[in-house]
Amino acid sequence: MLIDYAAITHPGKVRKNNEDAYLLSALDGEEPIINGPARSLQVGDSGLLVAVADGMGGAAAGEVASREGLAAVSLFLFGHWGRLAPGKAREMELLKTLETAVEQASDAVLRYSDDDRTARGMGSTLTAAVIWNGCAYFAQIGDSRAYLLRRGVLHQITEDQTLVNDLVAQGSLTREQARTHPQRNMITQALGSPQPLRVALSRLSLRQGDQLLCCSDGLHGEVADACIQEVMGQGLSPRRSLELLVDEALAHGGRDNITGVILLLNDPGLPLPAAGEALDLAHPGAPIRGRGFWERLRGLFGGDAP
Repeated sequence: MLIDYAAITHPGKVRKNNEDAYLLSALDGEEPIINGPARSLQVGDSGLLVAVADGMGGAAAGEVASREGLAAVSLFLFGHWGRLAPGKAREMELLKTLETAVEQASDAVLRYSDDDRTARGMGSTLTAAVIWNGCAYFAQIGDSRAYLLRRGVLHQITEDQTLVNDLVAQGSLTREQARTHPQRNMITQALGSPQPLRVALSRLSLRQGDQLLCCSDGLHGEVADACIQEVMGQGLSPRRSLELLVDEALAHGGRDNITGVILLLNDPGLPLPAAGEALDLAHPGAPIRGRGFWERLRGLFGGDAP
């Protein structure tokens, strides 16, 4: 599968440090692209990992947290990808491996924080996706996001792990109230937290022409979904679309670091989207731990739960 992509990270207008980071890499053990130059990626059986992280912790700690988290996720997947069983059961094992990779990344950030007093309390969000066999497999921690643009319509794939999103789910706030709530950036999950991690996992079947956007809240917090949809729906190159989105975030204040990665999946091997077709999105939701989650996955994918 040939994937065109663009990736930009920008410090914004207010912050001195850029605590965001991104990573793209084919899962074949090759050197990953971490804040590197853009190029087309040829993705075969190995699959592709794309991830965005937004660090926190003050001084340089946030920068360390985001990069440590990305490095730990990629290294774990590099080391375990080849051991996954072939066939349909591999989908379930992939999600389990992706979940473990995120847990390992959280442990790596926590160890670094414990070893370095200047980094105490640092943490990071993480939105990661593995593109493999015509599907995207997502893992979510915090409030970075993954979006899908299909046939000109934008869909938010991940759900923010934030206090206000919990209040929206409980019916205490509306979506519009949540956008301007003073505690809208208070996340309930982060890499490096000493509390048990709840990794939100999901799977999406891909279609020819799909565009995936992974971004930090410095982008989606400043740019409304309607604007993201308009920009990405103009048929521009991924690079130009992302430049316009970053410009929009800066024009609306640029109060946080801004990072985005756009993947254009125009491979003829993918099926075309049908008019009116519903998204084939499996989103089991939280809590992830426990037999119930893997039982639901068994129902989705078939076979035995791990």
